[in-house]
Amino acid sequence: MELALAPSITEALARGATLLTANQRAARSLRRAWDAEQRAQNHTLWTPPPIVALDTWLTSLWHQMLLDGSESRLLLNRSQLHSVWRGIIAADREVTGLQSLDALAELAADAWARLHLWEGRPRLREHAVTTDTRAFERWAMQFDRVCAREGFLTSAQLPAACEAALGNTDLPLPPDGVALIDFEPLPPAHAALFDSIARASYSVDRITTAQLPTAAHLGEFPDEPSEVRAAAAWAHNLFQEDPAVSIAIVVPDQAGRRATIERAFASTAPEFSLGRPLANLPPIRAALDLLRWPLEALPLEAVSALLLSPTFGAASGPASEEALAAAEFDIARLRRAPLLRPELSLTAFTDLVAHSPHATRLASLLSRLRALHRAANAERIGPARPGTQPTQLPHAAWADAFRLLLEAAGWTATAGASSLAFQTHRAWESALDELATLDFDGSRTSAASALAALARILRRAIFAPQSHNAPIQVIGPLELGAVPFDALWFLGADDLAWPSPPSAHPLLPRTLQRSLGMPGADQARDTARAQALTDRIAHSAAQVVFSYAQHTADGERRPSPLLRTLALAPLPEPAPTAPRQIQPLLSVADDAPLPPLPAGKTPGGSRVLQLQAACGFQAFAELRLRASEPQPRDPGFDPAERGQLVHRIMQRFWAQIESHDNLVGLSSAERDGLLADCIAEAVQRAARTLETPWDDAYVHVQRRRLAAVLRPWLDFERLRPAFTVEQREAESADAHVGPLLLDLRVDRVDLISFQDGGPDRALIVDYKTGAAKPSDWATDRPDAPQLPLYAILADPATLGGVAFALLRPGDELALKGIAESEDVLPKSRHKFPTFADQVDDWRRVLTQLAHAFADGDVAPNPKLYPGTCERCAHRILCRLDPATIVGLSDDETQEESRG
Repeated sequence: MELALAPSITEALARGATLLTANQRAARSLRRAWDAEQRAQNHTLWTPPPIVALDTWLTSLWHQMLLDGSESRLLLNRSQLHSVWRGIIAADREVTGLQSLDALAELAADAWARLHLWEGRPRLREHAVTTDTRAFERWAMQFDRVCAREGFLTSAQLPAACEAALGNTDLPLPPDGVALIDFEPLPPAHAALFDSIARASYSVDRITTAQLPTAAHLGEFPDEPSEVRAAAAWAHNLFQEDPAVSIAIVVPDQAGRRATIERAFASTAPEFSLGRPLANLPPIRAALDLLRWPLEALPLEAVSALLLSPTFGAASGPASEEALAAAEFDIARLRRAPLLRPELSLTAFTDLVAHSPHATRLASLLSRLRALHRAANAERIGPARPGTQPTQLPHAAWADAFRLLLEAAGWTATAGASSLAFQTHRAWESALDELATLDFDGSRTSAASALAALARILRRAIFAPQSHNAPIQVIGPLELGAVPFDALWFLGADDLAWPSPPSAHPLLPRTLQRSLGMPGADQARDTARAQALTDRIAHSAAQVVFSYAQHTADGERRPSPLLRTLALAPLPEPAPTAPRQIQPLLSVADDAPLPPLPAGKTPGGSRVLQLQAACGFQAFAELRLRASEPQPRDPGFDPAERGQLVHRIMQRFWAQIESHDNLVGLSSAERDGLLADCIAEAVQRAARTLETPWDDAYVHVQRRRLAAVLRPWLDFERLRPAFTVEQREAESADAHVGPLLLDLRVDRVDLISFQDGGPDRALIVDYKTGAAKPSDWATDRPDAPQLPLYAILADPATLGGVAFALLRPGDELALKGIAESEDVLPKSRHKFPTFADQVDDWRRVLTQLAHAFADGDVAPNPKLYPGTCERCAHRILCRLDPATIVGLSDDETQEESRG
């Protein structure tokens, strides 16, 4: 049903009274209800009703006095007020650096407002006895002097200023009086103003709108998600019965539960009264990052967000060709850089795009990046050169410059994409206009300081999209009133969350706050206020439900003690829903053969056999479907790159040393010097160019890390029997394994020499910086088939063994593998009579795997179920669901795999 006005409100409007509400939402609701009544009476034209929030009304009175010439003081907005307080606190030599100036300025402005609204300014000095309260009293005196000298006025002083103007007959009051709608007890300054207005023979009515509920219930739920889901189901059922119903979901902590509520109410799309800070909206975050980029490098995540943002990188739309190219560039290029930096400058990112294979497809993005760079240079927005000061301009000039930069970047081009985009851009323009008002004191500032001020304005500005009169309104407890709802559900009415405990102000003397009756200073008074508010909530709809969760992350909860005075019946159980019909499964024969492998080499190298051993479907998805998942990256070299560095260093080192004898012949200084040169060359090649201080510091740390790992390894190599390094990173371009032709690269092959004059034997070595063990080769489905693969392809006449070279810092350095004798590799063990028999078994196993892959054996057959599946990137494509057996123990998992 449509929202209906109370008769007392209709009568007040009929006699021409101006209606004042406690907040903007109540004013909007009343205006909407008035419009609905006019439409119901078949009116086509009507005068908008004089319904405004109290703060808006007081400000309009002051502006009218400015126009009339009876006042000349400047009413400070929030940003101007913050600037004055910040300047006063910054000039105080006794302020420590433990708290930021911005935070202190916020606290001081709030203390000042409370002090004036509760008429306690004259009594501050006598009560200020602690360090904090004396500091605030000192700042307040200076603030008084600044305001008197400059002609400033704050919003908290408006009631007293209007009362003074009333005494001088300068206050432009509405001739037909005012009506206060659903106010909690007014602060003393407001109460004194309206008492004075009433004494001046102006009509001042106080109207309370309330309606007795026909049903009031208490719902108890095991946890918070269950509570929210029940409220969503309740609201959905009411909406299905009557699409015109008005429903209020009252939430004391909207910000903390917003995401949960949005998910639960997704089908009915509730409207939240509590907006979000403007700075948190994705388009605004993108705008701030674009403006910050010419001044400093951005974190990698911010650069990635810009690249994928529909207001910049993917500006042509989420399904456009350029948007797809931007996503590919983000995954394949930006996050795959050889040395991933934690931040990127605008210049570095532009160069990265310009020299990438995606440059042609990202031509529009590249053009906007360069336009942003040119505009920043033209507007002198950038880091100051050494020895120079940043450009100083008025805030209004920087606001205009910021507009030009965003226009060059194409950010403003999305302003008309939708109603929400239009409203967001309009709020952004309002923030820029507010930034320009900081020129009220004639100050000039740098681009970085102006941008910081703009970010502060955006953090404080709350953005809520224009109301569409949604049937479900998510509101706070203080926003009820004026127009009753048909139904109301109060979430979180437990003994810890409700009432929300007010807190005393840390900068105001506690004795002064208690004597003035400020919120948070007197528990009994605060409880009485909360009880009155709870009673009013219980009478704000025809159907009311209070609910709470019995168990939360903070412990056990009980109903709020404020509910004891209400006659709440237990919430009835919802009507049972019809059981779902189980549909029969459709069986499809999976017997269609795969097309044969393309002729030539099979990409993937030894990984083909490793994946096939783990699971046929995993090998098929990754190597034949080419499916893959984006891998997370941390700044610097990733694990694979760090492993490749070890390979390159060892390749360069042994290319110069060549043999064990030469290694032993080096002095410690010579060996360390050669190793350092090899490390420097390998790292420099991997890092390519070093552009930032972070690059230099990171590379320095990597050099030290590599030296710490490889020096002990070379000491270990010195203790081995004599050998010669015959091959280093040798490629095998035509490796035949069954029907497969693979590309392989052998890390190293040592020729072991024997003192008894026997023939040299080859030991194939594979460097490992992670975990590895020879038991990985011991089954028909080996986890690491690389060395067995090298073994079956090697010359059997000279092959003596295969081994992992374990280069793991902090662990035991070792060569671990299998060889024909302990002369080739100490502590070698194998389960076959001879090493040749072991190689023959490996040949059987690997040939079977090669045939399975080539023949299209793609059945989901994980080696360890579900362990193999939990590490698989292709579960979304697979018919198996490892989530169904999450509860299995490790022993059960192993038993199932054997079965």
